[in-house]
Amino acid sequence: MAIAPLSSVGHAVAGAEPLITTGTAPAGSFAHVLGDYLGEVGRQQALSQQAVQDIALGRTDNLHTAVLLVAKADLAFRLFLEIRNRLSDAYQEVMKMSV
Repeated sequence: MAIAPLSSVGHAVAGAEPLITTGTAPAGSFAHVLGDYLGEVGRQQALSQQAVQDIALGRTDNLHTAVLLVAKADLAFRLFLEIRNRLSDAYQEVMKMSV
């Protein structure tokens, strides 16, 4: 059974436009901080993907580092997802308030 590579997924993510535009936001604004963190999450995902690919192709035998990079990327993604969920819940609560 042949397993197709996931290289097309990495290209789709790398070429995607950012979800948060920080061009007009001040440097200390919440949108800027959130955008920077989203960029860091994406960078960690790319590093972990590269480490796994290096292990799979036999370029390195350092499995410990690859597992740590994957765990770090997973934790960063879960944190960002939780932040998004909390922001969404807070927005919904504000919208329920009567004026």
